[in-house]
Amino acid sequence: MKNIVYLLALIVAFCLWGCSSTSANHTSSVTVTVSCNDPGMKFTGTIVSDGQSQPVAGKGSRTFQITGETVTFSFKKTGADGQISLAVMKGDECIGRSTTDAKFGGVRGEIQLRSGVVQKANVETFR
Repeated sequence: MKNIVYLLALIVAFCLWGCSSTSANHTSSVTVTVSCNDPGMKFTGTIVSDGQSQPVAGKGSRTFQITGETVTFSFKKTGADGQISLAVMKGDECIGRSTTDAKFGGVRGEIQLRSGVVQKANVETFR
């Protein structure tokens, strides 16, 4: 009888461990690449992932790996001249692109993921 109780406890523990590790495999993340046509061109921006905001800055090109279910991001040129582009990838799939050469223009996006699947993707330019 003790062996059956231990066996049942082991099975329950294994099932619970399996369920928790399965959800970890569905991490929701995207890769966001900001590119400027001039390697010396600077940009500033903000990344918000599940309500946590992080200011960012860079020049030329920079790639960000962002994890979360609701992700928003915005990047703006610090100068009037040049072009800034944004590409958003989920694995090997491009889920959005945007480019602007407007004076002091920028690019932004909002991505919603559930269990690693894109539910909403909006990428656009702004002034």
